[in-house]
Amino acid sequence: MEDSSRIEELLTVITRIMSLIKKNFEKDFKKMNVTRSQILVMKVLNQCGEMKVSDISRELDLSNSTVSGIIDRLVEKKIVQRKRSDEDRRIVMISLADEYRQPVKKGLNAFSQKMRKVLSTITEEDFDSIIRGLEKLEKILEESQVHGEKEDEADAKTD
Repeated sequence: MEDSSRIEELLTVITRIMSLIKKNFEKDFKKMNVTRSQILVMKVLNQCGEMKVSDISRELDLSNSTVSGIIDRLVEKKIVQRKRSDEDRRIVMISLADEYRQPVKKGLNAFSQKMRKVLSTITEEDFDSIIRGLEKLEKILEESQVHGEKEDEADAKTD
């Protein structure tokens, strides 16, 4: 196996798939004039309800400052709202604004239905094969990240 060309091929396919998913996802939210990152925050809030910025960050694996910036723009559009906790005024909770709960749910459902329809054209066996391959890739990448972090820690101790 020619490693560099196979890796290049894998990365190209992943990039194309992500681009196609992004285009379909954004199409369902076009009326709201939001970005993919904003859609992801809205999706998490739709699933989990009221949350702290740090919880949203953890859920999306993004930094607090990145999520804060995304939320700032969603607040400007009045899609989400910030509310201080009654128990602890230092805690700020983020939630979807009432008037956007239904449109967000509708957009997410439309995307899910579209994906279900598209994926219904492949066999169960092919679908399982895709899932297994992606889960294997995820596991390999997670393990390499943990291994890389351990190497970084070891290097830091020797410096």
